[in-house]
Parts: sequence; structure tokens; C-alpha cells
Amino acid sequence: MVSFVVSPMKLVSLGVMLIGTILSVSSEELVGVWLGLELNLYGFLVIMNPDGHYSPEPCVKYFVVQSTGSILMLVGFVTLMEQHVVSGLVMSTAGTVLKSGVFPLHSWVPSIIKNSSWLASGLMLTWQKVAPLVFLSMILPSKGLWVVIVSMAGIGAVGGLNQNSVRVMSAYSSFVHTSWMLLGLTWSSVVFVGYFVVYSLSVGLFFYGCSSMNKMSMGSQLSSAASGMGLLMLMGMPPFLGFLAKVLVFLMSGSPVIVACIMGSVISLKFYIDFFYSMVMKSLVDKNKVEVKTIWSLVICMNIMGGALILVSFI
Repeated sequence: MVSFVVSPMKLVSLGVMLIGTILSVSSEELVGVWLGLELNLYGFLVIMNPDGHYSPEPCVKYFVVQSTGSILMLVGFVTLMEQHVVSGLVMSTAGTVLKSGVFPLHSWVPSIIKNSSWLASGLMLTWQKVAPLVFLSMILPSKGLWVVIVSMAGIGAVGGLNQNSVRVMSAYSSFVHTSWMLLGLTWSSVVFVGYFVVYSLSVGLFFYGCSSMNKMSMGSQLSSAASGMGLLMLMGMPPFLGFLAKVLVFLMSGSPVIVACIMGSVISLKFYIDFFYSMVMKSLVDKNKVEVKTIWSLVICMNIMGGALILVSFI
């Protein structure tokens, strides 16, 4: 379960992590971007295993991956300052791609997410993506971004189909949402911020519910409701906020790449629905079939009404 006990070490680490991301995003100098990413890394490493109760393996893996990306970025920045533009851009882009966990250097994300705590996994899928994605959108050419967006949508949709681990499923799901965020970021920072806030809220609710599933009585019902709401938002089903965020990106985007994002979201509905069905069945008493039918009827009616309202608004 996610721990809400605030110790001085956790508080300082969280502050360093937040300051690092803000510094990296707001900096106009390459050194400031690199320094912000390093501060963010050091703060997050403590949050991954603050009390030493979790396996050190994901922390070591994450540190090696991020350190390698930092070295590549630093070498690229120095090369750029020496007026070797092509080599510098290649090194900087490779380091940023590795740190952000996007195609083609994305394979480390599921393995680290699988063995991390719920809090660390949630932060890794949300806040830790902000600075690398923003910087990547600045240095990567448009055609390169299109390749990354299409690849992430396809890998996330197909890779999550046969996953039994909730964390690994969420990691592949984040690939699909990353494609939407990158597409929104190429057109408007406001769209990116809006989608990121909705996605972070969805992941927060879903992970909170999953981390509390072993509690009994009212706690179990509350965690089931939270995870169910978060999952429906991640699915992008109307009339939930996840659907509205996708509509916003769709309306702002003028690129045919949006088709790949839509197809990725449609395919990913399969593993979302499978998990949602099993979660609802486990959270309800088997003998109370009337309650099960009532819940499913409410969910179906809500989605049909939401879809109808959106369709009428477009007509």
C-alpha cells in the first residue's frame, strides 16, 4: 500500500525531484536542462526505496539507465558547444530517448516498473516523463517525432495484450498515452499539460486502488471504486475525462499520425476491459447477481449516454 507517512528524507527528496523537473523545463541553457534532470534523478532514487523494504534491483537498473542517458546527453551538449552540430544532436537525442523510455530505447520501462513500489511506479509513469518529453520535442525533428509516436502507440497496444501483471500492463499502457502526449506537445503545450494532468489523475486513482485491494470491508469497496474510476479514465471511455483529453488532442492535431494513436487506444481497450471485468467480479459477492447486473447496467448506460452527448455536440 502507498505510504502517506511523511519523513524528512521523503519530503526533501520529493522537493529535489520537483525542483529538478521545473528547472529542466524552464531552463534556456543546455547545462540547466542537464542539471535539472540530475536533481530529479537523485531525488527520485530515494523515493524508490526510502526505507530499504523493497528490492534494490529496480533502483540499480533505473540508476544505470538514467546515468547512461545523462552521460550521452552531457557528451552531446559538449559536442554542440564545440560546433559539431550533427554529432551533438545525435548524442543528445539518444540520451534523451533513453531517459524518457520511448522507442527505440523503451524496453527497460516494463522490467523496472514490475518490481517497483506503487508510488515509484506511478511517479515513473507520470512526473518522471515530463522533462525528457519536453526536451525531446524540442530537439527531435518532426519526422522523427512521428516515427516515435506511431511506434509507441503500436508497441503499447500490442505489448499489453497478454500481460498478467498490473504494473507491466500499466507500463505498456503508458506507451500509448505517451504517444498522445507527444502528439499534443507538438501542437500546443496547453494540450500537453491538460492531457498530462488527466493521465496523472487516472494513474493515481488506479494505483491507489490496486495498492489497497487487500483491505477488507469498506476499504476494499473504496479501493475498488478508485481503481475502477481510474481504469475507466485510462480507457478513454465517455463521458470520463480520459475521453475528453483525447478529443482535445484530436481537435488540435492536424497530422494523420493521430490515426496510429486512435488505433493504439482501440487495441489497448482489450486488456483494459479484461482487467475491469475481473476487478468488478472480484469486488462483488458472487451470490448477489442482481447487484452485478445493476453495476454493469449503470456502466453501460453511462458510456452510451456519454458517447451520444459527444456525438450530438459534433453534429
